[in-house]
Amino acid sequence: MTKTRNMTGNRNHDDNYASSSSSSSKKSFDKGDVASWSDLNHDVLFLVMMQLGFVDFFAFSGVCKSWRSFALSQRNAYMASIPPMSIWSGVDNQDSYWYLKDFKEKTCKTIIPDSTGRICFGLTCGYLILFSKETRDFLLVNPITRHELRFPFYPLYVRTYERIRGILVFSVSGWVFVVLNKKVSFCIEGKRGWNHVSSTVPVLDIHAFKGKIYTLHTDFCVSELRLNLNGRRKWMLFESKNFRKPDLSHPELVSSGEKLYLTCEYSEQDKVLELDVGEMKWVSPEKTIGEYAFFLSSGWKKSSAAIRPESWAASHSTQYKTFDYFLHANNETRQHHDLFYYYESMWYFPHECVNVNILDE
Repeated sequence: MTKTRNMTGNRNHDDNYASSSSSSSKKSFDKGDVASWSDLNHDVLFLVMMQLGFVDFFAFSGVCKSWRSFALSQRNAYMASIPPMSIWSGVDNQDSYWYLKDFKEKTCKTIIPDSTGRICFGLTCGYLILFSKETRDFLLVNPITRHELRFPFYPLYVRTYERIRGILVFSVSGWVFVVLNKKVSFCIEGKRGWNHVSSTVPVLDIHAFKGKIYTLHTDFCVSELRLNLNGRRKWMLFESKNFRKPDLSHPELVSSGEKLYLTCEYSEQDKVLELDVGEMKWVSPEKTIGEYAFFLSSGWKKSSAAIRPESWAASHSTQYKTFDYFLHANNETRQHHDLFYYYESMWYFPHECVNVNILDE
């Protein structure tokens, strides 16, 4: 159990939960009485909860008030322990009904108000990125908690099936939403205006990593974008060394822990490159790449990640490869030099709900 708690990054919170509620349960068992299920020791509840599938977790939280309170207090720990899930809406990604399916093929439905008619451009930090062509505003909503962030009228033209990229970061000024749509734009939650940043070299992708914002350009150089939220912007360019332009279709930046990778949606040869930030060059990640599974979106939405399966709960990490959902169904899986790719139109990553991008200003 200690290992599971350490993986979540919520050690202090988890270590305190048992002491706050053990006294009443302990009294019942010390007297030899039969305690009710609502008084079940929280150490036991935690062990049970961490073995549940995603759909079963919500059933668990609805058993009684005591279990619901416990499930809510430990939701972050649970979310960080489970694998990615596919996510889609009822009608062409423009419906208020959204569905999540876990690796056991169990599906749950959630209703997201004000999402009907909006275009989904992917996910960031556990939030769906929804754009309204009528009001031209962005709605970011977590499909699990239904927490919303709203960003006002977006002045640039948006094509329905364009590869728009969006990332959410948090700064001392609050939530900052950064959008790539030919040029980079950003807006602070609660503020009316958008700021725009132009680049002489077209930008292909944008990604938040270790407190910084990185942009991938058409020449496959990577730049660091530093945003002065008072209005000034500054580009910090990495000059790539020993670099040959790879043959990649729709390249994309993905990260996992301390690593930032360049991968692609499809290519004739499965290829992953790692950015050596210290040396400012692309390198081959052959020594460590076998530890990761790459979950990539198969469309134009930004919804990809590189994940170590060992970070999931033991019951999940040992089962995800054995289920056809990850290997066949509507996904395409390819293995090349111990690289595992899992394709879906859009992935939902529960661990991103608890790992918020904090902008290093």
